[in-house]
Amino acid sequence: MNHEALQRAKDGLQIQDVFLAASSSSLAEGFDPKFDPRIENMELELRHIPKRSYLINGTHEGEEISIFRVEIEAGARQTVAFNGQEGEEAQPEVLVRIEATFMADYLILDPALFDDREALDSFALANASYHVWPYWREFLSTQAVRMNLPKIMLPIVQFPKSKN
Repeated sequence: MNHEALQRAKDGLQIQDVFLAASSSSLAEGFDPKFDPRIENMELELRHIPKRSYLINGTHEGEEISIFRVEIEAGARQTVAFNGQEGEEAQPEVLVRIEATFMADYLILDPALFDDREALDSFALANASYHVWPYWREFLSTQAVRMNLPKIMLPIVQFPKSKN
């Protein structure tokens, strides 16, 4: 990742909005979190991926604005070890799925960023998740309660380190 390009984007963008664009939640058929003993052995698996980004030009409250939008897919599933037939490949059984797509909008303060895709891509990959994470954290926690699942409390922030 080019750190100079990332800094250009940090200097030229301002967080404007974060919102939920889509969500889905489900329990596996036959799984009742209130009575199923497997609930004690569930493991939480998470995913948080910047999916795409694009530029938007428009008018908001009579004013011309330019927005850089980053779409982030977040997901969680709770699994238990598969108790299948001997000799079968061991795949975890998914009991719970909670998924959401968030949009993070950034006001473009520096018009030079329109022609600096490297800076925008660097920002989308390195920074947008930090702005979306609190919204995902809250959504996952409250959705789990709505589904009668044990409380899920994610850390304040947690992202894998870049391989570069």
